[in-house]
Amino acid sequence: MGGEEGIGVTTGQPNLYKQDLSKLDVTKLTALSPEVISRQATINIGTIGHVAHGKSTIVKAISGVQTVRFKNELERNITIKLEARVTESTTGELAELPGDTSEMPISSDKRARASTGQSPPPTKRVRRSSSDDKTSEDSAFHETMIEDDDSCTQQQDDLIKDDEREIYKKYGLKKLSIKLNDIYKTGDTLAITPEIYEVERILDKKIKDGETLYYIKWKNWSSDHNTWEPVTNLTDCPELLDQFETDRTNLLEKFKNTENFYPDVKALEIHMKELKRLKKSINDVEVEETSLYKNLRTHFKPNAEKNVKLIERIKAGIIHSMYCSSRRDQLDSLQGWETEINTITKGKPVVTVENTVDLEVTPQDFYYIDDYLPGAGVTIPDEPPIGCECDKCDAKAKCCYAQYEGGFPYTTGCRVRVPPGTPIYECNKRCTCPPDCKNRVVQRGSMVNLCIFRTDNGRGWGVKTKKLIKKGTFITAYVGEVITNEEAEKRGKEYDAAGRTYLFDLDFNEVEEQCPYTVDAALYGNISHFINHSCEPNAAVYGVWIDCLDPNLPKLALFATKDIHKDEEITFDYMCQTSKSFEKKKMTTMVELNASNEARLAGDKEDGIVQIPDNKTKCKCGAKTCRQYLF
Repeated sequence: MGGEEGIGVTTGQPNLYKQDLSKLDVTKLTALSPEVISRQATINIGTIGHVAHGKSTIVKAISGVQTVRFKNELERNITIKLEARVTESTTGELAELPGDTSEMPISSDKRARASTGQSPPPTKRVRRSSSDDKTSEDSAFHETMIEDDDSCTQQQDDLIKDDEREIYKKYGLKKLSIKLNDIYKTGDTLAITPEIYEVERILDKKIKDGETLYYIKWKNWSSDHNTWEPVTNLTDCPELLDQFETDRTNLLEKFKNTENFYPDVKALEIHMKELKRLKKSINDVEVEETSLYKNLRTHFKPNAEKNVKLIERIKAGIIHSMYCSSRRDQLDSLQGWETEINTITKGKPVVTVENTVDLEVTPQDFYYIDDYLPGAGVTIPDEPPIGCECDKCDAKAKCCYAQYEGGFPYTTGCRVRVPPGTPIYECNKRCTCPPDCKNRVVQRGSMVNLCIFRTDNGRGWGVKTKKLIKKGTFITAYVGEVITNEEAEKRGKEYDAAGRTYLFDLDFNEVEEQCPYTVDAALYGNISHFINHSCEPNAAVYGVWIDCLDPNLPKLALFATKDIHKDEEITFDYMCQTSKSFEKKKMTTMVELNASNEARLAGDKEDGIVQIPDNKTKCKCGAKTCRQYLF
């Protein structure tokens, strides 16, 4: 190697000198520095027998040869790592380095073969040696060389890309580029695409856990490999699915037409009662129709004799299949309604819905609301003119209730303490007391768990409690559309003709004889819409004033008049109001009922049949003191 710091000739060539690397300042090296050797010298450097004196050495060569042969390698960095081990010479022979190398493994870094001299070189890798063979001096020099090596990478890559484009254009080559991502850092997972199989035939159908499954025969697979598959797995075969369903429907309709067998809802509900009698689950709607359609195919076999028992089995299978379908739709409907109700009530109260009696579904002509809905010509003010300034409202404070000459309506446990008919004035939005004030019961909402259920004695829907309700506890408000007296008279005639009524007169104002407003819960209402009447009720309605202090527009609140046990139905007396105007209507009704009873007892039942007055609604409460008629 040539250098200014040579200390003597090392070979027969006078221009080669031994170089002291410890005094070499690599930061000052340029392409024309004497220490820099040409590419040709670098290629033949393996023949130099004295290299590094057994030490691991890094030689950085920058080509300074300005020839056509090496024009594409101007300023190219060539890093050669010479280890203290056997190295392959240019002649293919092994050149021995000074030192004992007999136990060292033969190792060499081979450079990737370039395609016509145009492909980019492989990424340079620094191979680490053991700490025993590598000095700190060499390590520092090695790191410096790597940093310098990066300085020309961009120029080198640009030259290679230009050459590559020419080769691709000349020979019409296509380039394949694969982008690799570090999935450890990105968190990506390998998606395994499932194999696709072809459906040959659909053999059967069943419903399990609410999901429809089809029994599939796969093409080119034996029947041992048949499987039950959800419809989501059966892609691109709608024709097979349609044909399967059509064939089953046609077979079923053929039997119905032949036997004139068309079960109605009543037949399905009889089947439901039979299941209950046999103590079987009425909610087991995962019907298995394999036997049904097998029997149908047997029945319609050519030249098959009529089998009465087989026909009865088919009829029973059809009824059960229809029941399961209807019950499944019903349960879905009731569950959706329950979710809708609890979304509106926000858990005050918590409401569940159940029907274990018949196949009646969600009421279609009823809209659930949680407060009064003003009707035509009705305005409900909600800005109270006055409010209390109490820090703590109780029986000793001169609170809102005291301004109306009433006693404190609630106990310390927030249960009503005054008798039905007593007006209740709760603290309102102008009061300074906190939300947990003892005089803010109705406005905080119901804290009970209620259930809308289907009654088994012909009274339609009812309401029961899922937990014990103590006497005096607030149950729910009676809400609906607030209409004028004139509109109430008009609707009342229609409701009476239909044998039902949801009209509740707001006649709690004892100063005036008239009743200007009525609550109609027929179309709009809450859970109180489903609370039935009883002549021996366990709840009563109170008039409560909160933000609206109009004496003709109180809130209607139902409180328990006795302890109501779990699963006990909640009822109130439709005829029980304490205003003077309603007492007159109640008295008139009672006189008419007594007259009807006297006429009946006098013998108005020639055929042994009790005659019910046409203008009266029969009471079905079943209480011992039942008045027989509602109104």
